Amino acid sequence: MTVLATRSESVGPLLLLLLCTVVVGGLVAAHVTLLAIRMNRASQPREQQMARLAAQLDGRGSVKIRMIEFGIGRPDLLMVARSRGYALIEHQFGKYYEFVYAPHRAGTVAPWSL
Repeated sequence: MTVLATRSESVGPLLLLLLCTVVVGGLVAAHVTLLAIRMNRASQPREQQMARLAAQLDGRGSVKIRMIEFGIGRPDLLMVARSRGYALIEHQFGKYYEFVYAPHRAGTVAPWSL
């Protein structure tokens, strides 16, 4: 009788281990999928990336975009942002660009002075 009790007690940790493995595997698969999508977007032609950025800058107060999603240079980003009335702030630590809507200051050189 004690053998059956011991076996049933040892099934719990195995099920917990299996559940943790499935959850971690799902998280890794989701991360790899998102990374592949972002890398694919960054490898698109320059004009297509600029059109996609212009579509996202639609008048909202603030737009945040991960750096990995765009493979175009800073001058191109600034050109699109200023043409839409946005100032560009580059966050190196968080690896993202922030576009702040400021139509009255579209030609400023220092967007952090808003």
